[in-house]
This record gives sequence, C-alpha cells and structure tokens, in this order.
Amino acid sequence: MNQHLQVFITNSRRIISCYKFNFLELFAVHVSFFEKLLLSWRKPVFLDEIDLAGITKKDNVLLIGCGIFPSETIIIAEATKASIVGIDNSINAVKLAKKYVKKQSKISDLVTIQYGDGTSYDLQSFNVIFVAINVFPIDNVLNHIARHAKKGTKILCKSIDNDIPQTIKQLKLENSFEIESMRENPKTQSYLLKKK
Repeated sequence: MNQHLQVFITNSRRIISCYKFNFLELFAVHVSFFEKLLLSWRKPVFLDEIDLAGITKKDNVLLIGCGIFPSETIIIAEATKASIVGIDNSINAVKLAKKYVKKQSKISDLVTIQYGDGTSYDLQSFNVIFVAINVFPIDNVLNHIARHAKKGTKILCKSIDNDIPQTIKQLKLENSFEIESMRENPKTQSYLLKKK
C-alpha cells in the first residue's frame, strides 16, 4: 500500500478514536457514574503500562494527549508518585482536565496539565513519554520524539491495529527507536519503545 495512504488511514483511525473518547470523557468529568465506568475500563490497562515501562517516583513523565478526562495522568501519579505533565492540543480539553485534576487532592501536586502539541513540545526534561491512542498526526509526533527526546527515553505508545510499528517502519525511524515490548489490550496494543 502507498505510504501516504497508509499514514492517512492510520491518522484517520486516530481522529475517530479522539472524537469517540472526547464524547465519553465529557460525560466522565460531569457524571460520576461515567467517571467510574471509564476508570474501571481504563485502570487495568494503565496499570499494566506502568508496569511495562517500569515507572518509579524518580521518573519525569510526559503524557501526550491527556484529553478532557486525564485518567492516565492521575493513575500514573497515584500508582508511582512520579511527577507527570499531561498535554493536549485542545484548549477546551485542557481547561476541563485542569478542573478535574484540582478535584483530585491526593495527587494534584504531582500532576500538571498544560496546553501543548506533541509535534513541538519540549521533551528534554522527560525520561518517560506516553502517547495516547487519540494522538494524531502520529507520524509527526513520532518524528518529533525521534528528533528531540533524550537517548534512553522510554516511550509508551498506544496502538490501533499495530499502527505504531507500521508507522515507525514507514517513516524509517528504526534507527531512532527500539521496540522493547508489546502488550495486547482490549482493542489496542501498548508498545514500549526506547529512544536509541
């Protein structure tokens, strides 16, 4: 398949995922039933990813694509006591996410939510980077990480239909990333990459 068509298909799936999750997350930040439901579905996957990446409280973690309901940032902070910055390129998502984090008094000092874009955000102070399933254009984000993340940085990428290894291959980023591990989740995969 043509490289440009494959990248288009990959980013299209991620855009659809983004809107689907925005819809669910909007309910979750306003209705406790949906908050509990979404957390019960996400928490086991996120805890597995924390284990996969070996995160400790010594790590500085960046989550690209924290969304309206920054559940992954909160779960990482609760489980590891690591400092974490969640970014999103939607100013409205950031506003809602900040309000939600303020309600989480136990970990609000560990979590920072900022407006930012995964294609240009400064990566130098982070040794662990999470890339959410809703992040697009994934090709531009992976290129930015390949160029600007420190050597040895662990990158945990959510993947739809194994789009992460396909995108790395299409972009010829095999010299930038080593795929260390992969875990199957319901409907997605989690890839642990290491910056070479």
